[in-house]
Amino acid sequence: MYQNFVNFAMSGLGRQTFGTELGVEYNVGGGLSVNAAAAIGRYYYTRNTTAIITADNFDQVIGARQVYLQNFRLPSPQEAYTVGFTYRSPKYWFFSMNGNYFSQNHLAINPIRRTWEALKNTPPGTADYNAIFNQRRFDPQFTLDAFFGWSKRLPRSYNLNGKPTTFVFNLGLSNITNNRNILTGGFEQLRFDSDLGADGRVGVNKFPPRLFYAYGINFFASVGLRF
Repeated sequence: MYQNFVNFAMSGLGRQTFGTELGVEYNVGGGLSVNAAAAIGRYYYTRNTTAIITADNFDQVIGARQVYLQNFRLPSPQEAYTVGFTYRSPKYWFFSMNGNYFSQNHLAINPIRRTWEALKNTPPGTADYNAIFNQRRFDPQFTLDAFFGWSKRLPRSYNLNGKPTTFVFNLGLSNITNNRNILTGGFEQLRFDSDLGADGRVGVNKFPPRLFYAYGINFFASVGLRF
């Protein structure tokens, strides 16, 4: 529209975040313990705002927009749960495994798509209108992780104070199921074409969102000496 690089400055932007966290661990006995944790919150914009538009090579305001952001969610998983177990052997090794579940994660929104100017050519209630205005929520995701550790006291001390020296080995595996379709986040591009195309419709998907995917199965291993 402006044929230039522009700045879209919003003022009076309100956010609210609240939630709770809970964690429990129970010692079953024989070196075995089970654990669970949950983090549940709601993070969202609390009111609409005004945006002032300026261009890089002008010293004047070239436009203003009312942006309808109230009740849209902030881009962060708002529910996370984990449950697992740990076994600690009397022979100085341990093994643990956890299943993790994430939900209520939303795409970071482009404020330009929440203005009258972006929606004026699209009838309310239509699929195109909802695709422009509504916020995308990602599907819930699940991961499975495991960890192993082993330590051994060496027969010789390498500490000047004579304290024992211990060899330590750790191995971790993440996303054991190798799920490569986990969406961890993303954002709508900060541009939108509200003009009607040859088919009489707005190009809803002309500038598709950028999405981030989790790695598949991955691991780490470490060795060290504890003095």
